[in-house]
Amino acid sequence: MEKQDIGRYIHILSRQVRRKIDEAVASYNVTAVQCSMIGFIFESNKKGSVYAKDIESKFNMRRATVAEILSLMEKNGLIERKAKSEDARLKEITLTNKSLEIKSNIERAMRKVEKDLKKGLTEEELQQFFTTLEKMSKNLED
Repeated sequence: MEKQDIGRYIHILSRQVRRKIDEAVASYNVTAVQCSMIGFIFESNKKGSVYAKDIESKFNMRRATVAEILSLMEKNGLIERKAKSEDARLKEITLTNKSLEIKSNIERAMRKVEKDLKKGLTEEELQQFFTTLEKMSKNLED
């Protein structure tokens, strides 16, 4: 693989990260994406209501993808969606007790993967990496 093939390297790294997290949290019957969403919903609920559109925006996902993930999470007892009285189309998303019980274990697993990713990198290298990622992301915006 050529070093100039940035997209392929990012894709491979993304799959590696997702696979590591999936392995670490498999016993809780959740996926890496669901773990990230649980963390986001938890933090966002501290500030107010969370809706599917918030998740779409935060994770840069299409509406159909988010709807599919949320449906599975609801089916597996990880979240609840409640219609708002002023607009039944808006469904507020909250975590269930099941999600709250496994949240700390999920976070621990995700922190371990994050620590492994950063192993051997200096603070300066990490800063440059994030700066470069931000520029690349902006390059691909419409």
